[in-house]
Amino acid sequence: MHARQKNNRWLLIALLAGAAVLTAVIVALVLLVLRAPRAMDKDMASAKVPAGPVRGLWLTQETPMAAGVMSASDPETLAALFTEAADYAASHGMNALLLDVAGSRLTGVAFRDKVYETWPGACADDTLTQHGDPLRTLCETASERGLAVYAVSPALSDNGDWAAALERLGSLYAVAGVWTQGGGLYDAAGAPVWYADEAAFLSPSTLFLATVNGEAQNGVVFDYAQCIARPAALSLLASALDSSTPPPVLLNGYTPVPELSISYPADGAAIYTNQCFLMGTSDPAQPLYLNGEPVEARAPGGTFGVLADVNKGEETVYTFTQGAASASVTVNTTGGGSGSGGSGGGSGGGGGHDGTQSVAPGTMIRTTGWITSLLYDPSSDGNINETVRLGATASVVDCTETYRNGRRTWAYLLASGDYVLAYNTELAGDVAMSFTGAQAVQTETGETLTFTGTGTPLAYTNIVDGRLEMDFYDAAFSPDFTVTGSQMVTAVEVTPGEGCTRVTLSFNQPIWGHTVEYADGTTQVLLKKSPVRSDVFGKPLTGVRVLLDAGHGDQDAGAMGAAGYGAPVEKDVNLAVTLAVKYRLEQMGATVQTIRTGDSFLSLADRNRAITEGQPDFFLALHHNSVNLNVDANGQTGTECYYFYSAGKTLAETLVRNVSTAAGRKNRSAMWGYYYVTRNTTCPAVLLEIGFMVNPTEYEQVTSAPVIWREAEAVVQSILECVPG
Repeated sequence: MHARQKNNRWLLIALLAGAAVLTAVIVALVLLVLRAPRAMDKDMASAKVPAGPVRGLWLTQETPMAAGVMSASDPETLAALFTEAADYAASHGMNALLLDVAGSRLTGVAFRDKVYETWPGACADDTLTQHGDPLRTLCETASERGLAVYAVSPALSDNGDWAAALERLGSLYAVAGVWTQGGGLYDAAGAPVWYADEAAFLSPSTLFLATVNGEAQNGVVFDYAQCIARPAALSLLASALDSSTPPPVLLNGYTPVPELSISYPADGAAIYTNQCFLMGTSDPAQPLYLNGEPVEARAPGGTFGVLADVNKGEETVYTFTQGAASASVTVNTTGGGSGSGGSGGGSGGGGGHDGTQSVAPGTMIRTTGWITSLLYDPSSDGNINETVRLGATASVVDCTETYRNGRRTWAYLLASGDYVLAYNTELAGDVAMSFTGAQAVQTETGETLTFTGTGTPLAYTNIVDGRLEMDFYDAAFSPDFTVTGSQMVTAVEVTPGEGCTRVTLSFNQPIWGHTVEYADGTTQVLLKKSPVRSDVFGKPLTGVRVLLDAGHGDQDAGAMGAAGYGAPVEKDVNLAVTLAVKYRLEQMGATVQTIRTGDSFLSLADRNRAITEGQPDFFLALHHNSVNLNVDANGQTGTECYYFYSAGKTLAETLVRNVSTAAGRKNRSAMWGYYYVTRNTTCPAVLLEIGFMVNPTEYEQVTSAPVIWREAEAVVQSILECVPG
């Protein structure tokens, strides 16, 4: 009995010990199961590749966020940070989140793995059943907002354990893909995705240029830290991703023809100068010779230009050879004159009178051109003191004769002290001009003040200390002249002067532009509100109105290019730049008007009229330059810009600086000039000469689509810089 009891006791001990071991094993197995990462549902939104290009937000372990650095965060804070990032991505039009799942030394891993530990901060509060798992948390958060998730790994090609860990990651987590940072970012089809790093944020134009050149068509990834630090730059970057309309094809993809051809001069042309600039195309891979001498100055595509002497009094033959190819041209130098002509102004001439007449002092005359120059000296069209609109009425003080185009003509001296050429006027008869006030009507772009009274008096205008001073000649104004119904005008001051009355308007905010207009026999003052930079994400130019004028058109070809009339000429290149600028402006939200979008022609008056009628915030006439072809055009290079009124000076300076920099061209500066289309006070109005058509190297640049896009982006950036706010 005693022995049996003893055996039973040992059996019980053995059973208990076995049960304890089994329990320990079960507990260990349960703990392993509980602590092992669970496979996520692959139908979650985070695991689905975005439709179309990827637009992602990249989160690194060191990304500073509202509650601190991500890698040092506890699970609760980490979830809040991921929510912040997901909301930011969704509200900024992004469709993916990217997470660095490890540092380059694997000191912290953003997912649970049997070999590598997760971030220390995320593990700090682990319990038996709850474990910090950053990547899982991100996938769950992103899925709630319909965002894909990509895991981004450092490149550790010699680490087999890490490669296996990434395979486990891909099978266990609801990610759309795993990208290797060192090897670049690639979409589902293996195409590269563009990464907007700090350099891109410092120069947002890079993304636009990458987009139009096809380099970013697979997607873009934005660095989150840069997004937070530079929101305005992010808005510009995002604007480049607007693909609602395809970019225009510029110049039908023109490239220089690599064949020997002479574009200038034409065979048999009469040349009366001592030298002639010969131009054409050639094969850039072969040497080129002129009359046996090597031609050194050639553009990369083979377009050439060389200054050659002309043999006076006899025919001159120029022969170009290249390999087995040969091309010759003969010029005639045996007759003719100097080749010089008049400029349309100045003194001299004896071709009779043009039919205008002298009038008595006090005679009322009215201007007949859409705009008319008032000259401080009638001897030259360039002596402009003011520009007035169609229908301005004034009295003649005296008459004097001058010359235009070799013929005598009359100029009328006005009470303002300036002259108007008689052929720009008509007799107005007896008119009385007097006003008692003005009524304001709000417009989309500002206000129109219509004067109460009769007459269309000539007016000089000027902005002084934010106030609009208008000197009206030959008109009477009531001392209590007031403006009613205005939301812009805060005060009116009427000051009688010698020969004129000054009406000064004060405003509650600076006006952007103004025009004294004469419509249906009435006097109107158009006031322009200032544009402001928009806070609409990706559309910083929303509400800004721009009028673009592609110079020349149709029968007016403008300057010939170095490749001749069989290749793009100035009207074509002007239009190409205009279309590129229009595309980019509209991406940024601007309202764009164009003088022409095809090969059509408008008069200078029509172009200037479009400014007043369209009431834009900016007017740009886009042109390309040329020189007389008796100099070495290889030395003529660069960008220049012209303005007439001081309001256009800042825009002109900004344009010439940015465009010359973008194109790698000489800055020929912003200059005053009396170009017809710039003589408008409605808004800053400039004429931009982008580059030289007859410089072979510059010609190949201005006809190159990538260069045109760079120029266009520089133009748009210049406009953006000049928008207040």
